[in-house]
Amino acid sequence: MVFTRRLAKAGQFIDEALDLCEQLIWDEDDLVRKGVGWALTDNMKADKDRVLSYVKDLRRRGVSAVITLYAIRDLKGAERQDVLRIKKERESSSIKRVQD
Repeated sequence: MVFTRRLAKAGQFIDEALDLCEQLIWDEDDLVRKGVGWALTDNMKADKDRVLSYVKDLRRRGVSAVITLYAIRDLKGAERQDVLRIKKERESSSIKRVQD
């Protein structure tokens, strides 16, 4: 990730950071996954609601737990538990919703 903590904290490049993260979420390299999680946790400091919503979406999509665990490492209590309770949506339920 090319973003430093200072850039993330400024909140000026959140769109770019989320776009980069999206491109890397299915990478199989552990360090890439950790980097995505670090970028998310750093950017959460600038726009917590938006980045946290994205992290929750990642949980529903079933991305690697490495990403989401690194992303929420600074969250505590109920807020952290809310994210951890999210399970991957079943593909069959998604298909059923589309058919209805």
